[in-house]
Amino acid sequence: MTSPAPFGFFITGTDTDSGKTFISRLLADTFTEARRVTYLKPVQTGCFRDKHGNFRAPDFEYLLHGNISLTSTYKNHVPYMFEPACSPHLAARIAGEKISLEKIKNCFEKVSCNRTVLTIVEGAGGAIVPVSKSEFMTDIMLRLDLPVIIVTSPGLGTINHTMLTIEALKRRSIPVAALIMNNHENLPEDFILDDNRAYLKNAIAPASFMYVPFNGSVDNTTRTFCNELI
Repeated sequence: MTSPAPFGFFITGTDTDSGKTFISRLLADTFTEARRVTYLKPVQTGCFRDKHGNFRAPDFEYLLHGNISLTSTYKNHVPYMFEPACSPHLAARIAGEKISLEKIKNCFEKVSCNRTVLTIVEGAGGAIVPVSKSEFMTDIMLRLDLPVIIVTSPGLGTINHTMLTIEALKRRSIPVAALIMNNHENLPEDFILDDNRAYLKNAIAPASFMYVPFNGSVDNTTRTFCNELI
């Protein structure tokens, strides 16, 4: 018997600048060729205000320029928006707010249309980024009950960062659906990159693996990768 189709994926990174938002849009735009897709950003820091004084979330704005569906209100797609570009727990503390995992879950149910739409959920930073004194991004993953796609970089040090992320997720029994190596800095495809790519592809198996070159776009590689996931 085949497994039921997933109702979403949680995108996390090995660092704050691994290119999660670019990959989130790349995946969303590819998935839309087969399914209706939407997006949730549980916590966005570094927000700005529009001419009406309303907060706008840069990551969500970027996704809206792609092919995702707007399935609910703006504030349900981005439950927590903060102006300082810092860790979620610090931004919330500055704003005098407490991030509620239950609120995030409720917003997820609304934007996913009770899990009938494929939802890309993009975290902030890495897997162990704190959202409060005692809760982390992994607690949001567990509350939403989504398989995780890890986004990593191809350069020196990536094996350590990536393996630590995989270990952190496994220790919490969070399923890892895939690993994406994103060459967002346009690093040369030299012997270091080649070895990092081969090592991590083997380490993540049997989960899916994809290498995305600089300025990657929807193509047969991304289509094959997405078809493996759904």
